Amino acid sequence: MGSRWSETSPLGPLRGDLDGIMQNVEAWAVPALLVLGGFLACLGRRNPRSVGRRTAGVLVLIAVIKPATPLYSSAEECGGPIPILSTEWFATVMSSWGSTQLCLLGAAALVLLVTRMMSDATSSRPEAASSTGVTWRRPVALLIDYAVVIVVLDFVVSPILRLTGVDEFLSSIYLDFGLLNEATLSLDNVDLGRLLVLFVVFLYFWAQHSLWGQTPGKRLLRIHLISTRTAVRPTVGRTALRTMVFPFLAFVPVAGPVFLIVDGVWALLDPEGRALHDRWANTDVTRKVSHVQAQT
Repeated sequence: MGSRWSETSPLGPLRGDLDGIMQNVEAWAVPALLVLGGFLACLGRRNPRSVGRRTAGVLVLIAVIKPATPLYSSAEECGGPIPILSTEWFATVMSSWGSTQLCLLGAAALVLLVTRMMSDATSSRPEAASSTGVTWRRPVALLIDYAVVIVVLDFVVSPILRLTGVDEFLSSIYLDFGLLNEATLSLDNVDLGRLLVLFVVFLYFWAQHSLWGQTPGKRLLRIHLISTRTAVRPTVGRTALRTMVFPFLAFVPVAGPVFLIVDGVWALLDPEGRALHDRWANTDVTRKVSHVQAQT
């Protein structure tokens, strides 16, 4: 009894129950609040069809990304991860679909149907051609930039550190558990390796937005960053401040992930589809359209 008491915390069962409750809150409360926010946005004289597309898109994203992203472990390799896009990975992802995913997809379909009926029943002002299609392009562009940053860190920065011998003084860059896990700031332990990763991320977004108003992801999706005051790319200082808010603020422990959620939901419900960090920095992400598309 003595040895068992010293190894097992009496708060263990409570922690397990609270974890189950938080999983339910994550699965149901966030989508419900998202639908409620979309409804309030429609009451605020927003274009119902635009709000419906954005809300339904996030519901589908929540349904799809949950089964596809956990760190699945292979039973054959003592806790080893399953290779992404392998046969075992696909089988595990498909078997992870359940009633939660079906309910989210059903909710997305109902949101699209209701907002389409509201749009037909009201005379809403049509969206500008340059603002349509940006909502889904931005997260796709961010995923492309995320992949580019990972490639740069793994195949450019890491080899340079090894060849120059600098890695003897810095902790190695290890991205198997994610970029946020590797580069999250910690006041208790100032790690030079983490600071280097943060510098690379900051330089990637700041330099390209300052020079061209586009990153590789934005260039492929044909969107670009502009200043709302001048309608051209922001100044170097303004771009630096914007980068410090996003994506740099995402690496702040605890508050960072919360900010990402708030920032993303704000972009879905904003009257102009602008993210919270764009509102703060007086910037916007727009799409170039042809003269014919702009008139139609």
